[in-house]
Amino acid sequence: MTFPQRGGPGERRPVLVVGAGPVGLVLATELLAQGVPVRLVDHAAAQPQQHSRASVVWPRSLELLGRIGASEPLIERGNRLDSVQYYSDKRHLGAVEMSRLAGTPYPFGVVVPQDTTEEVIRTRLAAYGGEIEFGTLTGLDTAGERPVAEVRRADGSTDRVEAEYVIGADGAHSAVRRFAGIELLGTGNDVLFAIGDGPVAGDLDQHALVYCYSRSGALGIAPFGGGTYRLAISVPDWRGEQGPPPELFQRFVDERSPRPGIVGELEWSTIFRARRRVAETMRAGRVFLAGDAAHVFSAAGAQGMNTGIQDAVNLAWKLAGVVRGAFEPGILDTYDTDRRLAAERIVLTTAKQTSWGLFKRRHELALRDATVRLAHRTGALQRFGAPLMAQHDVSYRPAESLRDTLPGLTRRIRTGDRLPVFAAHDAPQPNAERWPAIDPARLTVMLWAGARQDAAWLAARASVTAAVPEGVPVRDVSGWPGFAPLLGTAPRALVVRPDGHVAAIVEPEPTAVRTALRRAGSSFRPAAGTGTVRALTVPAARTAPGPGPADGITGDAAEVTGVAEELAS
Repeated sequence: MTFPQRGGPGERRPVLVVGAGPVGLVLATELLAQGVPVRLVDHAAAQPQQHSRASVVWPRSLELLGRIGASEPLIERGNRLDSVQYYSDKRHLGAVEMSRLAGTPYPFGVVVPQDTTEEVIRTRLAAYGGEIEFGTLTGLDTAGERPVAEVRRADGSTDRVEAEYVIGADGAHSAVRRFAGIELLGTGNDVLFAIGDGPVAGDLDQHALVYCYSRSGALGIAPFGGGTYRLAISVPDWRGEQGPPPELFQRFVDERSPRPGIVGELEWSTIFRARRRVAETMRAGRVFLAGDAAHVFSAAGAQGMNTGIQDAVNLAWKLAGVVRGAFEPGILDTYDTDRRLAAERIVLTTAKQTSWGLFKRRHELALRDATVRLAHRTGALQRFGAPLMAQHDVSYRPAESLRDTLPGLTRRIRTGDRLPVFAAHDAPQPNAERWPAIDPARLTVMLWAGARQDAAWLAARASVTAAVPEGVPVRDVSGWPGFAPLLGTAPRALVVRPDGHVAAIVEPEPTAVRTALRRAGSSFRPAAGTGTVRALTVPAARTAPGPGPADGITGDAAEVTGVAEELAS
């Protein structure tokens, strides 16, 4: 069996996705949902991965999985996680209440085995016409105009696949990364964790992720529901050929857990080596990396798979838009700048959380415990910890260092931040109707009147609506409750990306909005095959003064300039 090649003018080369874990599955499904042909190959049979490490799906991932209809099935099959609890020597330090998160349909996490997560997303992949094909990447030639991959089949035969793009979602030992010549860089010592799933009899918390610190190390407990738990313990060394036995987990549950529990026969166990590594680049020409192929870090906070899902959606809408002609090719450069900085931030935060659990000196323990207790009492732990854990604080604002990506002290939205707006390729996400909907594949222009909605605002809204390119939705969100603390009292126009992050905040007038759309990567070219340019109607002169125009251009002149730009593009 060979991959189909371009056979006629109406056919396109596929995007080749290597790796059918959660990240590769989300990528392939997102691309298919946007009409992009995909080939998804994996060296294992097309079955969900058994005994895998990822177990928690956080709110931001649920929002993004809701785009392809996967969030609700996961919630139904998983166990709701309402809080993250911190203990030291069995004494309570503080908590992050996920149930208090605002601005999301999912104010909770979900504890669910990775094989179940994969099964749910595989169902959505099939609904969009996708399938997983057995194959091992044995070569990747990037010297030509398009990458050519060599894929070895189960019967030993080899296919040569010319693809529009190749995406490596094939894990920490990524063959795509190796063939593309991309280094995985990082510092810091590796930390060993014993991980196992199995029944624990006792009065353990059924809806909390629990971190237990002690002088001998750390213990993490995540409830799958029904009396089954994920146990993760730091261990100084491990030389056994088999996974750690129940007796080892029992010893550390007795020593570190604030509540007693009896560990039963484990379904599986393994040793996980926590590392701090990020690829030097997540893009090399037409080759991209996502998930563990691009970054690996500590299991603390259960951020690995969740970070990869953000990679997948960030890359998919940009790649699909370029293939369809909705975005300029230069937008693909932003994938690396967006996601590598986000990954580096998570590497540092998870490494810090890991190191906190491994303190042994008395003064270190005292300082850590006092800091967490103070943060809990003052509300700082909730204010900063909940968005961090949920990955709501990930921002793509322009940054020269990691310090520039830190959240502000106010709720005011800045360029690059996540806005509580939600998209779906099919039916809207359940409970998301409380917030504005955005286009899952195109930029959306959102208009905010601020303190007043008068004739001037209506005129400004009409002029902006007339000036944007065809296919770009415009929404007036002035009446939505809860947006005032985020957007302020002055009139604004926001260009919002398909993933819900703000690409630009400008004055609500045609020239500023059109310029912001261009800078955000939107293509002003006519759709392929139309052969025509959409004419824009120049509105009549305003009868009431509107918001001040940019660059000294009057309102009518700005609209005429917008038409000229459209004709010239």
